[in-house]
Amino acid sequence: MVRSKVLTLALAPVLSAAIAWAAETQRPFDALLPAIGGVAPGTYVVNGSTLVPVPEANRIPVLLQADVLRGPEQPARVGVVVGAQSPEAGDVRLRVSRVAGAGEPARVMADAGGALAVGPTRLAREITLPPGEYELEAVLGDSRPGVGLVAVTRSRLQVPDLRADSLAVTPIVVGEAGTATGQANMPFVFGQTTLTPALDGRHPQSGSISVAFRVYNWAAGPGEKPDLTVEYLFYEQGKKGLHFFNKVKPQQLNAASLGQAFDASAGSVAAGMMIPLRAFTFGEFQLTVRVTDNRNQRSAEQQARFTVAP
Repeated sequence: MVRSKVLTLALAPVLSAAIAWAAETQRPFDALLPAIGGVAPGTYVVNGSTLVPVPEANRIPVLLQADVLRGPEQPARVGVVVGAQSPEAGDVRLRVSRVAGAGEPARVMADAGGALAVGPTRLAREITLPPGEYELEAVLGDSRPGVGLVAVTRSRLQVPDLRADSLAVTPIVVGEAGTATGQANMPFVFGQTTLTPALDGRHPQSGSISVAFRVYNWAAGPGEKPDLTVEYLFYEQGKKGLHFFNKVKPQQLNAASLGQAFDASAGSVAAGMMIPLRAFTFGEFQLTVRVTDNRNQRSAEQQARFTVAP
């Protein structure tokens, strides 16, 4: 069994007041959007209006992560971070689109950009989204027309209905944990822990990862604390697909473990874990978090992918 250190989590702040969509008349990469829409995620050399892929070894690592919080109405507050290791200064373009249903055209829900610094860099934005499935797309690199390198990455985001009767688990955030300070109920703040989202999906075997998420809509009477069991299941990607690799001891989130300070009226409970990677082999893994409400035996899951590297 993987040995792990449980983080103390429950609800507080991270991203600064800089979380806001930029109002721009001319956005970076406008001329490249038709070409970007037709390519797979990866890193490309811009050749006029076309994109030429570069070898995998020369790719610019980019990672998209999101945290979902309950808003004042049915729409949720969604914090999105684009993380990258940038070889040179440039721009970032982030687009959030509603995934089209039957007879429904896809539509862009939010579109924003920002400056890109050399080295480790993150673009953080907060938007409001109703429940549903979305595609997150980030483009970063040299935004001058017809030149330079650009990296394209995409991710699917399922925004659960945080005001429904069914148990809901928000997307898993992977990153580096620190002590939370400042206002409560902010994206990427889980109780007394602030999680700085990872820049890349690759993590060294000698290190560790911290994961966190929120749970809503548990069964309880007025003011009653939740009674939840949280399982952490790890699957390894093999040639024939995912197969079970390991798990950690389930967490219990209840009156005894949450303590007197937990405020059930807030409507959410945050959970998470720090996981040393020394017991993992090199390769790609999926973490499945399964939360079960012990009062009615309803369950909800979320998954996150990561790679263990030398």
